[in-house]
Amino acid sequence: MIFIIWLGVEYYERHLFFQTGFLPIALYNWPLRSLFALFFYSSFIIGISTIAWWHKNQIGLYPFIQIIGFALLIFSIFLRRQSFKGKKVTEENISQFYLSTLLLVSSIALGYGSKFLILYVIIIGFPLIYLQRRYEYKQFKNFEDFVRSRQKNDKIKAKDHANLWEKYIDKQLKKKQKK
Repeated sequence: MIFIIWLGVEYYERHLFFQTGFLPIALYNWPLRSLFALFFYSSFIIGISTIAWWHKNQIGLYPFIQIIGFALLIFSIFLRRQSFKGKKVTEENISQFYLSTLLLVSSIALGYGSKFLILYVIIIGFPLIYLQRRYEYKQFKNFEDFVRSRQKNDKIKAKDHANLWEKYIDKQLKKKQKK
């Protein structure tokens, strides 16, 4: 229930679930985002299948594992909310967001108590989250370098982020069209 309420809050605040939302939507890696969405939603199917059919695949220790999963879910939501508190986007904010996502998918695996789902999260989920974090941080660093070069070349004193993002995206799209 808490998970559903939290997803509703995320939707209401227009946060992208699979990315931080710190970058303009045009700069996100759509194939990577799609793979993570496929991983995330398939993990629910695996979890439900564990409860319904794969009883031998369940971790014993009921309800302790589920309580740990529930606590991890609450902590991941708290961590995620904290990553949006800062006024400036930093590597720490981006890392904190993706750490909260990592804890969230781990909490789902523990909540279902599925051995297979825990392996699925570790083998497929963790690398996908790491790649997304690395990609987003790289994009943000490229944008910061672009802003610095514009400030030097065009003598911009104040950061007009909306205008600079627009110019940066245009530059990126032109690069893609040349290829």
